[in-house]
Amino acid sequence: MVRRLELVLDVVNIEPQALSPAIPATHCQCASILCAALPSLVRQAAADESVSNISNVSIVTFDRDGALAKAGWRIAVEMRGTAHCVVVSSRREWTPGVAVVEPIFSAHLETEGLDDALFDAAPAAFREALAAAAPLAPSASLTAMRSAWAWPRASGEVELQLDADVRAPRDEMARLHELRVSVCWPEGTQAASLVDTLFSCAHELVDALPAFVRVTDALERAAQGSIAGDEQAVHAAPVDLRGASSAQEALAAIGANISAQWFGNDAGVRDSANTEFIHQMRVSQRRLRTAMRIFSRWQDDTWRVRIQPDLKWLGALLGEARDRDVFVESTLPALAGADADAARWQAVRDEAEAGRLAARARVREALASPRYAHAALAWLQWLAVFAQHMDAADKAGPSLHRHAQKRVRRYYERLAQAQKLTAIDEASRHRVRINAKYLRYTLEFFASVTSRRTRTETARTLARLQGVLGDGNDAAVALRFLEHMDAEPYQLGFARGWCEAVKRYTAKEGERLLRELRPPKVARGA
Repeated sequence: MVRRLELVLDVVNIEPQALSPAIPATHCQCASILCAALPSLVRQAAADESVSNISNVSIVTFDRDGALAKAGWRIAVEMRGTAHCVVVSSRREWTPGVAVVEPIFSAHLETEGLDDALFDAAPAAFREALAAAAPLAPSASLTAMRSAWAWPRASGEVELQLDADVRAPRDEMARLHELRVSVCWPEGTQAASLVDTLFSCAHELVDALPAFVRVTDALERAAQGSIAGDEQAVHAAPVDLRGASSAQEALAAIGANISAQWFGNDAGVRDSANTEFIHQMRVSQRRLRTAMRIFSRWQDDTWRVRIQPDLKWLGALLGEARDRDVFVESTLPALAGADADAARWQAVRDEAEAGRLAARARVREALASPRYAHAALAWLQWLAVFAQHMDAADKAGPSLHRHAQKRVRRYYERLAQAQKLTAIDEASRHRVRINAKYLRYTLEFFASVTSRRTRTETARTLARLQGVLGDGNDAAVALRFLEHMDAEPYQLGFARGWCEAVKRYTAKEGERLLRELRPPKVARGA
């Protein structure tokens, strides 16, 4: 069985256009667009050759509380007509967005159940994981219309597999079209050129189709609850720096952590009304920009020319949408509630809601654009190239602890040198807030190498400081919005007084928290 490198794209917003009564319209449309845009594609025969290269596929995966998936294994029973086949594969993330997939065992099934004796011929490592995970139960179930093509490339043949109209019984309203791009990775060969081929193909595909990269496939998302990936927003997870000794290794781990949050939320931003997706995706972008400041040594031309400008564009759209969410849901209700006649603010609130919906629509339009699709691919490709070049020379560079100490000290000193917050202007307070944000994210990234007191007391004080200064900033943003709205002179005057009071209070509270802030400490290391 052949080991492969795989990248997954979701195809969205395809208008149905039936070309055959035997095949779903959306499948026909996806396939016809692909074949028209990429004439070098060669159709591969399906199990049922009477319907071109298309076959109905039902897939059920088996696991126990995700134990096998966490260990890097997948048991999938595929059903095509009356034929049932169980396939066991080894799956692991190579870099975010790129998976190493190696089928290690397959067998035809005479019955629908899975018997332990069925896997007697499977590798010992899998059987040990299976024994630890037993008893198994269905973890995900999908149906789809599948077709496949070979795509000849100068560097070798690429395989495309389209699963159209993917559906899950537990997620009946969701439907997507998943495109897998894969290339053989023979033993003893370097992965670099193959990864480049994968991303080159993906960039061509997003030019041909409204397609967007995913870091998990539909089966994994179905096992987690929703194939669409928009069931709940993904918050930042703690960064795992175990095993990292160099600054470069730390950046690779932090980049993977940020990618999980970014791509865990973008489908929700595009398809869900839940504003938390916008908030968490914005946080992921702010964390990414901070990480690249902390590790500025590795900002190359690809980052500066291909990635950073598009992330700045995306960040501005997410920032406005988030600011308007806070304005509508928090700041404006508090402002109206402070007035003796809260009802007089209803027209302003209606106008603010319309502005919020317009900003959200702009974000959705951006995330459905080829520009975003290319930007997302460019980041994951940069991360893949970066991770592959961590050689001995790079590891001999700055150590993780030395780099962490230097960056933590820099951001703390900037914050500690802040002048009295009640005596400086709004722009200066905003810079203090940004420095607090940089220090907080830096401590979160390096939490595993900081002292216990830093992870607890210092981190809590810093979070409160950033929150308080954020409240003051929200008041300033609210006033700017109101000054561009159809507000009455009385309302503008009231708002200016209220916002000034909020800013003065938050500045005084910020001063108190700054006095309480203890110097963070990075544990001793090499």
